[in-house]
Amino acid sequence: MKKIIILILALFPIAAFSQGTVVDTSFFCDTLGFDRSVAVYLPEGYDPHGTVDYPVVYFLHGYSGNHLSYPEIYAWLNSMIGNYDIYPVIIVKPDGSIGPYVAAFYTNSELYGNFEDYIVSDLVEFIDSSFRTIPERNKRGIMGHSMGGYGCMKAALKHPDIYRGVASHSGVLDIFILFSLITPYILAENGGAPPYNYTYGAGSITNIAFTLSGAFSPNMGNPPYYVDFPLDSQGNPVDTVLDRWIPHNPPNMAAQLPPETHLAIYFDCGQQDEVFCYPPNLAFRDSLDLLSIDYLFRQFTGGHALIYSSFYASMTFLDSVMSSSAGSCDYVVGDANNSGGYNGLDVTYGVAFFKGGPAPPYVCECTPYNYWYVSGDVNGSCNYNGLDITYGVAYFKGGPNPIPCPDCPPVE
Repeated sequence: MKKIIILILALFPIAAFSQGTVVDTSFFCDTLGFDRSVAVYLPEGYDPHGTVDYPVVYFLHGYSGNHLSYPEIYAWLNSMIGNYDIYPVIIVKPDGSIGPYVAAFYTNSELYGNFEDYIVSDLVEFIDSSFRTIPERNKRGIMGHSMGGYGCMKAALKHPDIYRGVASHSGVLDIFILFSLITPYILAENGGAPPYNYTYGAGSITNIAFTLSGAFSPNMGNPPYYVDFPLDSQGNPVDTVLDRWIPHNPPNMAAQLPPETHLAIYFDCGQQDEVFCYPPNLAFRDSLDLLSIDYLFRQFTGGHALIYSSFYASMTFLDSVMSSSAGSCDYVVGDANNSGGYNGLDVTYGVAFFKGGPAPPYVCECTPYNYWYVSGDVNGSCNYNGLDITYGVAYFKGGPNPIPCPDCPPVE
């Protein structure tokens, strides 16, 4: 008996490993009138012909990026899912790049096209119709970095009926604070003294200002740049232009958020952010305080780049709110193969799973949020690993009865 237990423990370590796959695809976007590329991360065990559906998190890339940016998050997801830190989840990375000024800041614009509608409508419809998603608001989140941090917050604040939670990393969360910070750099890049003639290509900060103008104050009757620039020839702000920016400012959008939506909001930023995003995040935090809107804000020592600790914090946050149906659910303790009973076949199924076979098909969502294969847990640990196989072998040889996860008991 001891030899059997030692062998099983050697074969099935406590920590599980995960290896998702990435699908690069595209679809015709009716809103934009042309094809858009998208990368889709599918967790290990995903079966297009199976019975398990998954929550979805949309990840919006930053300025000058596209759907192929941030490849490092795939390994991070494999680790987090494999270690049971989060439920298996589908991650969708759409291409948000567009000319003539790099990107649209995920905003509906006469110059760029309706990129907000593309993200919140066309893309969601394509993903839900093409992959095994749980097509519900409570199982859908959105996140992003830098420009994508702005875009995800905008999408969620304006469309809380689409997303349960939002997570912004180093996002531009107050565009007027950002504009005040970058104005001296714009002036310096365009001659340093009036009269100013603002030119796309004069410098990186000027280029960002043109990109923002294309999103918030486009003017197709104003060649050659087809935007209304927010500074005049003397370097002063143009109030009539900036008035057009107001509806696109996250604090203004937050003020329109219906309280009954219960949108879960997370955002973070490095205190040494080198592209001026830290003060806008502090301003957004203060705005939410004034509006009495709940949020989780994380500030850390570091710069603008997306780092693992931030991604881990935001993914576990979104995982928790998308899995918040805490309580009990209808399952049989030990029924890893969802047959309706617990027998030797469930032990065999578990052995195969830990050797790389199909995941247990039954998904039960209870707290704690770092666990999902609750039906396979027979030793009350609220986890599913080789110890459950060992416990099961002992049970079928006359050992103690199965013990359910106390945080997610089966319906009696």
